[in-house]
Amino acid sequence: MKLILLLAVIVSATALDLPSNFKTCKKSDPKFLECLTDAVKDAVVSMAKGLKSFKILPIEPLAVDRIKIGSSEGSVSLKQEYRNVKIHGLTKNMRVYNYQIDWDNLIFRSESFNTQVDFIADYKLEGKVLLLPIRGEGKCNISMHDLRTKHETHYEKFEKDGDIYMRATKYTVKFSPNHVTLQFDNLFNGDSILGEQMHRFLNQNSDLIFKELEGPYEESFGLVFTKITNDIFTRVPMNKIFK
Repeated sequence: MKLILLLAVIVSATALDLPSNFKTCKKSDPKFLECLTDAVKDAVVSMAKGLKSFKILPIEPLAVDRIKIGSSEGSVSLKQEYRNVKIHGLTKNMRVYNYQIDWDNLIFRSESFNTQVDFIADYKLEGKVLLLPIRGEGKCNISMHDLRTKHETHYEKFEKDGDIYMRATKYTVKFSPNHVTLQFDNLFNGDSILGEQMHRFLNQNSDLIFKELEGPYEESFGLVFTKITNDIFTRVPMNKIFK
């Protein structure tokens, strides 16, 4: 499986302060992890409309130019390409919990819950699903309902202009949706009969099919979250984030 994800990269050479509405937490606080949990949730929600000072575009919806996934071996073998991707629901009705930090190795772990996340895009795919051939090109919507996500972020420290910063080197996510619905318009070049039959089959087996596809989707989200994280952490010194 090969994955290509196109994102804009912006680098800032000057140190910035956290936005005034971002909550900071003291490491000496006995309730530091509770404070950080609330701070992370508030920060994500506040970024729904973007952060002009950090040149971060809105994340509700979150826009990704293109995701390309090569076919894998298994019961679902699909070449997939998604363009003009819009990811809706990352900030709506979101909960963050179970925050843990390994300061020695700079590994941050947490879990989150979203009632629904929609992955909407222009798609092109071709391959097989449980031995059945499938092809199509058009609009798609992959919806994850009651989505629980495990986050694990690995950081490294670096120095710039006398200040110490953090940089995310790896951001992994693990999805556990309660249910998934799949909608691909214009399957089989618009053949309504074949398209309807395939949609019925896809959604009757959506959880199994998503299990086969979730690895590339998790990798895509991890790369997106890495960029958003670094848009902030590589611009604000550590001592301004963790007091």
